Amino acid sequence: MVAHGTIALVVADVNPADFTEPEMLTLVRRHHDVVLDAFRHGAVLPMRFATMVTDDAAARQLLRTCHEEASATLSALAGHREWGVRIRRSSTAPTKGISGTDYLALRRRQRGGGDQVHQRLAHHASRSSVRQPGAEFGLDAVYLVPESGEAGFLAEVDRIDEPVQTTGPWPPYSFSELRTMAP
Repeated sequence: MVAHGTIALVVADVNPADFTEPEMLTLVRRHHDVVLDAFRHGAVLPMRFATMVTDDAAARQLLRTCHEEASATLSALAGHREWGVRIRRSSTAPTKGISGTDYLALRRRQRGGGDQVHQRLAHHASRSSVRQPGAEFGLDAVYLVPESGEAGFLAEVDRIDEPVQTTGPWPPYSFSELRTMAP
């Protein structure tokens, strides 16, 4: 642990030469395990995998640079967990033999359904982020949900009438970017 003020980094010595296949997968898993372990004890800001600093002094400098923003973000994330929701597009509607106008109307309804579900789920979250839906998914989103509101969030997920995939709870990977660290 390298600390500055009220926050700390969990650091490990690594050999940059290990960032090759298949060693990389082991490092990714180790990173995730460390984040999960820290998350069990309180709010975390998971750093991007392979974020490197040269030594402990550089880690402390990073903490000094980001301290104010990181402290505020940690406070906002406390008591929250990340949930992912994907809704597969329904393929039950026939598209063969329908007019272009009807096809576009069908696609709009499919997109609108994902938007409506997202709004219902986002109501239970402090923050959310929708990834660009592709051909396979009508909704691909992540939600930062207060632990105290997870029952309501999951009940809303259960009301979705389409094939849905839910992942979580996770540390707030999708909500831990720090502007002061941007390149």
